Amino acid sequence: MLMRSLAATLFVLAGAAPAAAACDAFTGVIEAFNAGDEQKAQSIAETAGTANCGANERTLVGRVAALTSFNRIARDVGNGGRLDDHRGDLEALQKKYGGPWQVFDALGDLARERKDYEEAAKLYQIALEDGSNTTLTPDWMAPDEDYIRRLDRLAGEMRLAAPRPVKLAMRGGCKVSFRGVTIKKKSTPVRYVFGTADFTPEGIEAAKDVAECLKAVKPAAIQLIGHTDPVGSAEANYKLSLARADALKTYLYDAGYAGTITTVGKGEDEPFKPDDASAYDTETLNQLNRRVEVDVQ
Repeated sequence: MLMRSLAATLFVLAGAAPAAAACDAFTGVIEAFNAGDEQKAQSIAETAGTANCGANERTLVGRVAALTSFNRIARDVGNGGRLDDHRGDLEALQKKYGGPWQVFDALGDLARERKDYEEAAKLYQIALEDGSNTTLTPDWMAPDEDYIRRLDRLAGEMRLAAPRPVKLAMRGGCKVSFRGVTIKKKSTPVRYVFGTADFTPEGIEAAKDVAECLKAVKPAAIQLIGHTDPVGSAEANYKLSLARADALKTYLYDAGYAGTITTVGKGEDEPFKPDDASAYDTETLNQLNRRVEVDVQ
């Protein structure tokens, strides 16, 4: 994650200064960034409020200063350093500058390493939302299409792995388009009683969140795709996956969704593909497999 972000950042910021030359502080912080002068970048950010810059430009000055520090961290990690050693710096950058998305992404990685999947889900989702904010993250600072999809996948994976439901609705998780990148399919963290299509209390909470998302996005049609873990026979798992998708369908209609819902059962045939399967024990891997995907038609 860090090395890829570093490469993209260095490439795009090097040519960004002329487009914002009217803001002296912005021009200065870009020069400091390209020189790798972390102290100068932060000094400029401290005085940006009195410079000839608008509010959004002042925010961007701080974010470029944060990226200058981030790149120092990225270089250290790329040379074999431990990301966890920089946790305090990353948290300070997030608190001081409110971003940028690269910082949230790195903090998400740290939370994932700690197996704090709930926190990781939130951080990856914020990184996705922040990177998709065209005002605070202009094109020359934004994640590319592949990284947008990666952030969405990681946020979804962490929601599935988390012991408690993490709201899709948090910070734009219901959205299906980011900077023109359409993401049609999302895995829901709806939980069911083992071997049944009955929601657990956490499952009801997650199903309610899905309903709220659909009210916000208002798709004309969706498909619910049920999946199970490999425990039990293939035939039983196919029936169970379809029953779980049907149960969610009924819930969503009862909650007021007015579009068309079709359901499909995949049983155990399409197991979840985690970013790093070795990070999970067997039970967590099974939890990732037990899911219903919402495919926006």
